Amino acid sequence: MKSSPSVRMLSGLMTGSVVAAGALIATAAPANAAGSVIEVATTGNDANSGAAGKPLKTVQAAIDKAMPGDTIKIHKGTYNQQLKIRKSGTASAPITVTNAGDGAVTLTAALPMPSCGTNQPDGQRTILIIDGSDYWTFQGLTIDGGVYATGSDAGSAFSWHSALVDKGDWQTRRKVPGAGSFNPTAAKQVIPYLRTATKDPDLDSSDGLKFIGNTVKRKGLFFRLSSYGVASGNKISDIACGTGPGIWLITFSNGWQVTKNDVSKIAASTWKHFMQEGIRLGTSSNYNKVTNNYVHDLPGDGRAFNTDVDSSWNTFSGNRAANVAIGYNDQMSGWGNTWTKNSVTGFRTYGYGVRLMDGKLTLPSYDTSANKISMTCNVATKPVGKAKSFGVGGTMYGTYKGNAWTTAHVGKYVKSYWGKYGNTFNGKPTAPPATFAPSSC
Repeated sequence: MKSSPSVRMLSGLMTGSVVAAGALIATAAPANAAGSVIEVATTGNDANSGAAGKPLKTVQAAIDKAMPGDTIKIHKGTYNQQLKIRKSGTASAPITVTNAGDGAVTLTAALPMPSCGTNQPDGQRTILIIDGSDYWTFQGLTIDGGVYATGSDAGSAFSWHSALVDKGDWQTRRKVPGAGSFNPTAAKQVIPYLRTATKDPDLDSSDGLKFIGNTVKRKGLFFRLSSYGVASGNKISDIACGTGPGIWLITFSNGWQVTKNDVSKIAASTWKHFMQEGIRLGTSSNYNKVTNNYVHDLPGDGRAFNTDVDSSWNTFSGNRAANVAIGYNDQMSGWGNTWTKNSVTGFRTYGYGVRLMDGKLTLPSYDTSANKISMTCNVATKPVGKAKSFGVGGTMYGTYKGNAWTTAHVGKYVKSYWGKYGNTFNGKPTAPPATFAPSSC
């Protein structure tokens, strides 16, 4: 996989790539199909059938045996083995890996640990979902070492997009279906489009993955070229430095439901903020709904919720953040992102940030600035030191109203073009002052 010369894009690469040929493409069906139950126990034997009373010993053996619709039930204990998934369930018959109900289950592996200065996501995790494998559900488990899920030939899509970013070619980037305007139906044609654009017919996404009610530690959940999944009710904490955010969607990962997760204690990186965030969307990851999550207690430059590098048309609603550097940050070239009814307390730099790096630009840029974003009915309380409720460096056609904010840092040039480029603050075409009374929704 080729790396990009752009530092801001390094977050899309991986260490120890495990990408291979294309996976099966599953088609949607109206109902779930019943399958077999495969049991696993520490007292089992991989020569067994996996039927009731005849459990397998390793989870990998069960994975290798599973067919669409099957459920792998793991009995209490710790299972030390890196798991590799190279097959798919279907939309109507996903493959489920879950707790058998007789005690706690921990999946773990002896994994190499990167340095705290690493600038790439860690590709060595306890669960590897590769080759564009689809429709797997993991529920009720402790996953010590995290998850790395990737579409087939995802590096082709990342490198193609990265090269366009380095050229400042936003026009070509926005020709990807659903990227240039709000059209979630068109976005479902992203993969066929990218196969043509990258000249890589084997490129395929990893779809329909679900992680529900798990405890995740040491390394987080990473999804690359992976769409229409669910991450819900997981407790993610004590993530080692240099491994990346708690939940990371990247490289055209669209249509996820990320809800009710508790994310905390992502160890501080010595590289950049993107390696130590709570929930991060990057590299044109669009149409994701991030709702009712709680991200808290992030050291250093830890940011609770972040979009970056063309990630657009995402919704962030009802989330909470506490004791972080920045609560909510719409970073490079986010278009149409909606931030509503979120709250942050104990923020050290900004409660809410919008493309702060573009404060040096005399006018906003379609290449890098925020466009058509909305921040409404959000709350920021208990700033630490000189922290500001709101900071903005590059925005056009943005709507900011009804937010319980009291202070703002507005880039020098932003003030001069605010109204001319369609921005409004509490319904008026003037930028917010340095201090002001909070609004109510």
